[in-house]
Amino acid sequence: MRFTESVLAYRRSRILVVSAAMIAAIAILDWKLAKDMSFGFLYFFPIFLAASCLRQWQIAVVAAVCAILREVVGPFDLRYLPSRLFLAWGSFTAAGWLVRGVLANWQKVREQLFEIQTRDRLLRDSEEQLRVLIETSSAAILTLNKNGIVIQANEAAGRMLGLDESALVGQNIGAYLPALARVPSDQSAPVFRTTMECEGSRVNGEKFTANVCFSTYNFADESRLTAVIAETEPAVNEMPASPAESSVPLTNLEQMVLRGIFEGNSNKEIAAKLDTSESAVKSTIQRLFTKLGARTRSQLVRIAIERLGNELQAVPGSKAAAADQKILSK
Repeated sequence: MRFTESVLAYRRSRILVVSAAMIAAIAILDWKLAKDMSFGFLYFFPIFLAASCLRQWQIAVVAAVCAILREVVGPFDLRYLPSRLFLAWGSFTAAGWLVRGVLANWQKVREQLFEIQTRDRLLRDSEEQLRVLIETSSAAILTLNKNGIVIQANEAAGRMLGLDESALVGQNIGAYLPALARVPSDQSAPVFRTTMECEGSRVNGEKFTANVCFSTYNFADESRLTAVIAETEPAVNEMPASPAESSVPLTNLEQMVLRGIFEGNSNKEIAAKLDTSESAVKSTIQRLFTKLGARTRSQLVRIAIERLGNELQAVPGSKAAAADQKILSK
């Protein structure tokens, strides 16, 4: 910082010395050679030069000095002296301020261009690092459009599903991960960032269990979904719920809690949204585990996707309403 300030101070002092020398040379030229015509218009040039490193009031002072020298050494009589002096000072000052404004704006433009170039360079570096990270990742990474079509896939995704990643692009993910294809991805749907456990299928028909971390977002006015998929070996007591279990009717409260789990909310966040206690949410989740035969929240996310596809229709009935009221009152 001190070195930069020293360089700027040295540059400023040199500019001022050159400007002063030019003013002196013009004054001598006007005094020695001007008989019928003044060379006073040449004072504009040192003022232009000095304006690059002076403030507005300093430019006005330099302009006043130049205007006085123009009158003193120039071939003028005393008639209309105040008017000529004022007009010369005003012209020199306005010209200096104009140059100063142009240079200041140009400096701002240069700084903005440098900032844009720096951001572009950092963005390109980040994109390259992200590309290398995705390509070398051992986890399968997929990007889907709103219709569930694969638009990007890394090599690990191809290995997991049993085909080349280039062949995977353009295919519907529903053929390999049906639960992921059912995630709502239109722009009216909320943004989801959550994890689920679901069943997948390779191109040869072999089944496997996958742990899927996915997030929905909007890009260029288009809904997209990015998923990181890892193949897992489910425990015997953590097998996904059967279709019969996942179709068990749920109460309004259970459906709202299930939606909160799907949206990636914690128990505390779900309780705040439903204006109830955290213990009531925990009790409802335990009921969901029992009803749906699920063992983990990630399994509940998969079941929530299936029910979101059916618009989470509430189950009418006094028993369901009574159960909700009992839980909420805790």
